Amino acid sequence: MNTIIYFLLAFGYLGLLIWGLALSKNNLWNLTNVLLLVIVGLVYDNLIIALGKFIGEGEMLKVLSYPRFWLHTLFTPTLILFAWSICYTLDLSWAKKTYWKVSFSFLTIGLILYELLTSVMNLELKANHENGVLNYESIESTSPVMVIFVTLVLLIAGIILLKKFHFYWLLIGTIIMILGSILAIWVRTFPIMNILEILLITSLVLTKQLLVKESKIVG
Repeated sequence: MNTIIYFLLAFGYLGLLIWGLALSKNNLWNLTNVLLLVIVGLVYDNLIIALGKFIGEGEMLKVLSYPRFWLHTLFTPTLILFAWSICYTLDLSWAKKTYWKVSFSFLTIGLILYELLTSVMNLELKANHENGVLNYESIESTSPVMVIFVTLVLLIAGIILLKKFHFYWLLIGTIIMILGSILAIWVRTFPIMNILEILLITSLVLTKQLLVKESKIVG
């Protein structure tokens, strides 16, 4: 059952990627398009997990699993730049200040370097058979620092967009993700975090859609 869920998630992310590309076709160089890189990583992540038991335990699946962690490390922190760029492009005055541009940029780079040094550079994987799914996971537990910072920035951005534009999807998506991370402590037999994660990414694509809509109104 969980294998089917991961396949559905992979195709769901593929749909979000196509949607995101359609929203970005007129401005591919906008910084909010880092979201597309995050979605690419999630397509790959869920697809490899779904295919795990078909590929089978061994060197091939192990090698294919390493990019899952690299893509997460390199792309997920860029959601901080996504949040800032949304506010910047929507002409929020605070986001135009150099202090915030530099702060968000350094925070993103800092988190990427932190993840590289603490989670990826000496990454060792072990096979994990659980709930009908075979994947390779890190031998050592990963630090939640990067996820906490990214979630906090998205939460604040969600509150700002709710106040300024009465847009609630980003805030809802982030809150759902926070509550899901708590619920996942007790739910072990179902990939609840993966399902709630796609709801968060959907809220981010909806936020991108808001940007496109508001840009047309301004134009």
